[in-house]
Amino acid sequence: MNEAINQLVLQSLATKLAKSELESAQNEGFYQFLAQELQTMNEVLEYDPALKELFEEIKQKMQKGE
Repeated sequence: MNEAINQLVLQSLATKLAKSELESAQNEGFYQFLAQELQTMNEVLEYDPALKELFEEIKQKMQKGE
């Protein structure tokens, strides 16, 4: 009986670990995707000074609630 309980405990732990690792990998992938998107947006803004100026202007308006 003790062996059966140990086996069930191990299966439960393995399942929980697998779920946790899967969630961690998904979060890492999501983070990497968003970091790349942010880098691309920043590169676009640096490429076009007029667009960056407009972006900063709109950002200030949003922060002031206009």
